[in-house]
Amino acid sequence: MAGDIMNALVTNAALAVMIGWVAFALAGLTLTPPLAAALGAVLGLGAVLLFHGSLALGALIALLAPFGVLLPALALRHTAAALGLPVQPFSTTELLVLLILYTAFLAAATGAIPVDLYRWGYAPIPVALMVLALCCYGALTSSLFVPLVAVLGQAVWALGWSSSNWFDEVSHAMLVPILVIVLITRAL
Repeated sequence: MAGDIMNALVTNAALAVMIGWVAFALAGLTLTPPLAAALGAVLGLGAVLLFHGSLALGALIALLAPFGVLLPALALRHTAAALGLPVQPFSTTELLVLLILYTAFLAAATGAIPVDLYRWGYAPIPVALMVLALCCYGALTSSLFVPLVAVLGQAVWALGWSSSNWFDEVSHAMLVPILVIVLITRAL
């Protein structure tokens, strides 16, 4: 019962962030970043509160859930950077390596590559080792974002507040088109 309530809260909070980020990005075409961020926050929170239980929000949740920690964290990171806060950018090499590895992971998860990496996300010891590896990567690159997502994802996963698989907390299929778009825009 408590897990279901937290799952709903985490899902609705993530949805509010994602709706707010879309509103921020669209409003940012004409408004200053602070006004666009304020409008995004109001619209994201307002949409989730006003339309809770509606078909439209249910469809978004069905399409995007589990949101995990990564998508909302990326949206908040992008907003913070637009507001002028110091955000360490990912290198093109990091993004390209992530795209290749994550595409291979998705191929393995769907059976196209005969290795079941996804099952590691259900077991505490492999998850702890992957979180440790990501924290070491963050320390080596002086990046706080990757370890933060890994540890928050582990906490949400361990507390049973969302998916039963850690990979669902720290990744999302939407990451592939996001990475492709970012890499293309950097190449132009």
